[in-house]
Amino acid sequence: MEAIKHILHYIHKHFTENLSLEKLAAEAHYSPYHFHRLFKEHVGEPPLQYLIRLRLEQSTKELLFYPDKSIYAIAIDCGFSSQSVFARSFKSKYNTSAAEYRKQALQIIQDRTNEYAPDVQQYPVSITRLPPLAIAGEIILLNDEEGIIKTFHQLHNWAFANELSYRHPEYYGVFLDSPFSTPLDKCRYMAGIRVSRPVKDKVCNNLGGVTIAQIPVLGNYKVLTDYAMYVKKKWVKDSGYQIIQGIPGFEQFSGITPSKPYAQHYRTICIGIQPV
Repeated sequence: MEAIKHILHYIHKHFTENLSLEKLAAEAHYSPYHFHRLFKEHVGEPPLQYLIRLRLEQSTKELLFYPDKSIYAIAIDCGFSSQSVFARSFKSKYNTSAAEYRKQALQIIQDRTNEYAPDVQQYPVSITRLPPLAIAGEIILLNDEEGIIKTFHQLHNWAFANELSYRHPEYYGVFLDSPFSTPLDKCRYMAGIRVSRPVKDKVCNNLGGVTIAQIPVLGNYKVLTDYAMYVKKKWVKDSGYQIIQGIPGFEQFSGITPSKPYAQHYRTICIGIQPV
């Protein structure tokens, strides 16, 4: 349903803002009552519950990826009105405090990183400057690996028909949620293609304009998560760089073959970095 698809894109772009049921209903051009009913019917949870879940899942990403960032700053940056409101919501969902969650999760990640580091180190991390890129795409769920490649293929045909694609198409996948803290059936992934100008009927994202650490990968999301964690938790320590806050990690595809599964496509993991 286009109205629900539009509002999901809208929430994705504005989830840190003060979004009331009335404001979301107005954006979808429905009464609050009918909007609430339609949203729950199509998405599986009420709109404000969905919004709070996105904020909490974003907070878990920040707790893990930015261990020096204060919990107060994370709460405010993720759209909560205060640290106390955030603390209650976090405890209700995860049955622990944000500080304890961070402590336990970082230890798990450290143990896991030490385990697979020797395998990952055979693929050296390189550093490059990525120019600004305009990406148009669709948001899908990470548990639908078959749908990822299908969506890329549809985007290719759409961009070509609308004279938006480049001579050599560039495909990017943006991880809006982390598989480490979000169930796959709710983990959002943006399949995107580089376009020559902004568009209105797709999710748009601006990538690049920053220095990136990149490492090649072949495999499913679990392999990709291991490699990304290696870069963020082990490589970066001695690199002279730090992770740029607020920029999601993404992957660049060397090409898309519709008949090949997602896990059999060669990609490059890209993570925004800046000097310490």
